[in-house]
Amino acid sequence: MRQDRDRKLMQWNIIVSMLSQIVSLIINLISKRVICIYLNVEYLGLQSLYSNFCDVLSFAYFGAGTAMLFSFYGPLARNDKAQLTAIYRHYDNIYKKMTWILTGAGILTTLPAVFSVNASIKDTEVAVTFLTFMLSIVLYNRYMVRNYFIQADQRRYFVAAVTGGVDAAALAAEILVLKFFRSYEAFVICILFKNLLINHIFGRYLKSRYPFLFVYTEPLGSAETERIKSNVSDMVMYRFGKVLISNTDNIFISRFISTAMVGVYSNYQFIIAGITSLVSAFYEAITARVGQMLSVKGTEEQYAQFRFYSFLNSWMTGATVVCFYYLVQDFLKLWMGSVPRLTKEIILIIIVNYYLETCRFATKMYREGAGLFRNIKQMILIKGLLNIVLSFIMGKMWGLAGILTATTISSAVTLFWYEPLVVYRYFKKSYINEFYYQVLTLLQMACSFMAAGLVSGCFSGSGTGGFLLKGAACAAAANICYILFYLALRMIRKKQG
Repeated sequence: MRQDRDRKLMQWNIIVSMLSQIVSLIINLISKRVICIYLNVEYLGLQSLYSNFCDVLSFAYFGAGTAMLFSFYGPLARNDKAQLTAIYRHYDNIYKKMTWILTGAGILTTLPAVFSVNASIKDTEVAVTFLTFMLSIVLYNRYMVRNYFIQADQRRYFVAAVTGGVDAAALAAEILVLKFFRSYEAFVICILFKNLLINHIFGRYLKSRYPFLFVYTEPLGSAETERIKSNVSDMVMYRFGKVLISNTDNIFISRFISTAMVGVYSNYQFIIAGITSLVSAFYEAITARVGQMLSVKGTEEQYAQFRFYSFLNSWMTGATVVCFYYLVQDFLKLWMGSVPRLTKEIILIIIVNYYLETCRFATKMYREGAGLFRNIKQMILIKGLLNIVLSFIMGKMWGLAGILTATTISSAVTLFWYEPLVVYRYFKKSYINEFYYQVLTLLQMACSFMAAGLVSGCFSGSGTGGFLLKGAACAAAANICYILFYLALRMIRKKQG
């Protein structure tokens, strides 16, 4: 009975999460286009810059959130309401303290934010809009404990549906504000109210579905408190390292080139982030189920599922890499019109960075589900610091290409090989399996590239109809290659077995 319920929840999580990500992608496409129409490309760069600064401020929230999910999995699987309440209250207090600290840090960050902007926008406008944007993010993150608890109970579909619905309603308000007031400050205020509304809905849902969370219970024991403290510390350091990697590029681009170039790059960054979010939505939708299964299933059964999800990971990553490469320029022309574009060489660096990140989603899901936090934090910090040093040196020498290549190098020499090693040690399996996985993944991707390249050459990609035909042809060619590979592997395994 429970297995049937869990399976249905997982199906709902996958379907609604994927749909929500598509809706979110469309909303952001429209939002960026509207900013470009009613303001200018510098404000696109400004928004990307603000997001980077606020991601830096938010790393502690997300690090603690990953540790929190792991803390909830076991008690949820056992239906231990007293333990769940104690853990929820404990993390709520942690988030309350972090909010005060990070609000102060955000105010102090205003000066570096103003200094980082290299555009014809007044410093006073930058300061005011940054403070408003920062406040909207901090207040949203304050109550992320509600969001994480709902997700841990395998109800990510509710989180995705609420977030997507409120985002869609907020988009209408943002368009009207920009059309009639031409004010970026008013646009940012809309984001603030949107985030407050989402938190309010999650709060009401939690009180109606999980009333036991709001009944007094004994606090956690010292042993559990220390374990949570250790996990939170490890994951906060991990998130800090990720911030040093993914949220410093735009700051360097703004200083070494211009804020307008951040706007140009952010168009590509937004598309690749949208694709990444679609792939990650699948894994986030099943993470809670995997986490709870890791608490009760045997290692061999876990490893069999890990191999299956790794294959899906390689398929999703390869197919999206191929489609991005052949379609991104046509899509940008259709979406933004005659805006400046990046060269093919830069696009190749972008997709290499995308591959290095997304090909490990299944590995990351199992590492976090198994609570392997401490094993990774040193490597992510090394990666982050290496990225900053290389971005500074290479950015000064080669501009945008140098900054993005710095990310490639820092990823390839650290987490790309180390994170799978941690997971294979957990399963007590040989690391040579990861080598075979990467070789097969790259071979499949090479075949898909050639097939999609031959097919895409038959279409111009101009206009909506031409783009859709070219996109359908590329997607079909890439996925057919993966299907053929899958069938070939099954035949080989049948003969061997």
